[in-house]
Amino acid sequence: MALRKDIMNLFQANPHILYKISDIQRRLQLDRKSRTEIQAILADLEQEGKINHYRNHRFGFVQETNLVTGTISITKKGFGFVRIETPKAQDSPSQNVFIQRRHLGGALHGDRVVARIINEDSENPEGKMVKILERAHPEIVAQFYFERKGGRAVPRDSRIDRIIQIPRLNFKKELKDGIWVLVHILDFGDPQTPMLGEIKEILGSEKESGIDILVLIRDYGVKPEFPEEIIREAESLPQAIPQEEIEKRKDFRAIATFTIDPETAKDFDDALSIETLDQGRFRLGVHIADVAHYVRMGTVIDGEARARATSIYPVDRVIPMLPERLSNNLCSLRQNEDRLCMSVIMDVDAEGNIHHSEFHNSIIRSRYRLNYTEVQSMLDHSDPWISSQYAPIRKDLFALKELSENLIRMRERKGALDLDIGETDVVFDSNGLVMDVRRHPRLQSHRIVEQCMILANEAVATKIHRLRIPSLYRIHEPPAQHKLHKLAFFLAEYGIHLPMKRSITPQRLQAALAQIEEMGKAGPILRRVFLRSMMRAQYSHENKGHYGLASSCYTHFTSPIRRYPDLVVHRVLKDILSGKLKDSSQREEWYDLLPDWASHCTDQEGRSEAIERESTNIKGLEFMEQFLGKEFEGIISGVANFGLFVELERYPLEGMIPVGSLGRDYFIFDENALTLVGRKSGGKFRFGDPVLVKIERIDIFKQEMDLALVK
Repeated sequence: MALRKDIMNLFQANPHILYKISDIQRRLQLDRKSRTEIQAILADLEQEGKINHYRNHRFGFVQETNLVTGTISITKKGFGFVRIETPKAQDSPSQNVFIQRRHLGGALHGDRVVARIINEDSENPEGKMVKILERAHPEIVAQFYFERKGGRAVPRDSRIDRIIQIPRLNFKKELKDGIWVLVHILDFGDPQTPMLGEIKEILGSEKESGIDILVLIRDYGVKPEFPEEIIREAESLPQAIPQEEIEKRKDFRAIATFTIDPETAKDFDDALSIETLDQGRFRLGVHIADVAHYVRMGTVIDGEARARATSIYPVDRVIPMLPERLSNNLCSLRQNEDRLCMSVIMDVDAEGNIHHSEFHNSIIRSRYRLNYTEVQSMLDHSDPWISSQYAPIRKDLFALKELSENLIRMRERKGALDLDIGETDVVFDSNGLVMDVRRHPRLQSHRIVEQCMILANEAVATKIHRLRIPSLYRIHEPPAQHKLHKLAFFLAEYGIHLPMKRSITPQRLQAALAQIEEMGKAGPILRRVFLRSMMRAQYSHENKGHYGLASSCYTHFTSPIRRYPDLVVHRVLKDILSGKLKDSSQREEWYDLLPDWASHCTDQEGRSEAIERESTNIKGLEFMEQFLGKEFEGIISGVANFGLFVELERYPLEGMIPVGSLGRDYFIFDENALTLVGRKSGGKFRFGDPVLVKIERIDIFKQEMDLALVK
């Protein structure tokens, strides 16, 4: 790590000089034996896009101002956008570079690339591919078809619009036309020729149960099963908690703690306790499973957990970050079983301010296992049986309700934004067939748990930050003002007014959201447009605050079973409590590791969200096949130059009306107002407008539902 820093400092200090390896050795006073290590470091830096490898084995700092490094996203239309890794000033016009199809240079969706900006005049600057640094798809899920010599494979992802030639057929006896296979790419070739590959695995045929979600998961590079060595290591962990470990910890087993989770939850990583104090104050306890006690750095379980970075929840299964022995047993806060925790105890006043906080390695015994629906029934007094069942903690639940309401008001005063856009539930019958698709209700019981977790995350982040200890933070940077002004132009169409030129504050955005909330069926659709104007939350080794929560210091601490950043924060907090981080070498180790971990965890979170979103869409469309030719009411949820997106009211799924089927008129797309306007008729289609549509075509694997406008 030290040598890498020295080499990078050398390039940065002399950005116009090209160095041979011998030059680096001489400048840094290194002996000849260092050559192999230097070569490896230079290869890594080149792969990261930080230096270039020039002719005559010379290396130099990437200094051209028109070169950018990032990940390319290719659309179904064939063009792409490079998401820049190190953007310019935050309020610059764009953090994406548009790449025309002819300038892709063989890059595939998801590849890490270097592009040269060739036109900065437009809002999205235009670029041309210079170099592909890292391929996103060494393996691709595809459908196989026989040919006279060997076969060909067509990628599942339509954004990868190149055929894979398979000259040599493995698994020949199992192969048949249309079967899904996993192909290892041997040669990506050039854009005009097929890629060359070999079949690594047969996944199954289209008619097999669950194949639709399996091919999705595998195409994102996810292998659900844990390697045997990880299962063995997990199974070797002791079930019993030694007495000497209990004696080291704060014992909360005598107080009432309980878990509140979804009805189908199997892992319980957080429990709550609450005590009512004088002067309207509450003592809130947030008790989180002590995963770090069992998953130590350097173990094979830790390596796998870091690689996965998060659990994934496709609509019909769970792909956990940790083996079941940990996630559903040792680290799950089961009812009436002793469990090791890390506890955050906070004294909170009626204004939502923390007056005192404590952090402990602890042991608890959860008294009750509740779900959100049961808690809501208690709060609504709607089910006498549930009220009697949980009578001993009735006061605790109502105290939590009062506390959460205080915390919500506190955050609103600070300028927090409620950006929740809701989720879609796919309901299965006992045979695994979809029986309904519906909107997920957001209950007050959800908000109670949410507010308690936010407060604990904030308290831990503040503790670490004040001590200047390196850690991971959950950051959400302020949106660029030019994006908010574009949003203001759009919302003006609906009578919602934001400043067009002056700075737009969180308080003004709160007022706009309140107006959107009153707009009935169009409200949730407009809320999505609102959300697109915001920056994406991510992980960082630097504290940059959380704009959406109006928090100056925030982290993720409360879900270490399913999120690796939370496990990292647990380790940092443990080291603080034990005094280990007084050692400067220990801090240096964290400083070196955290930037890469933050970036990796953000990327893996994005992959997880994409899998979950697409799996919901796949199963939803599978359910909708029975309604081909039927008419449904819907709301326009998207407007583009090629057509309208419509979300059905009865089933929250989205389809598209091609612009060519809207009538004989020529429709003009207004990019700022996000409308399609008929040149002759003057008819206008805009976000939130109600329409009646008919389902014309469904393609489950392409995740497409074509609609026809009825009226």
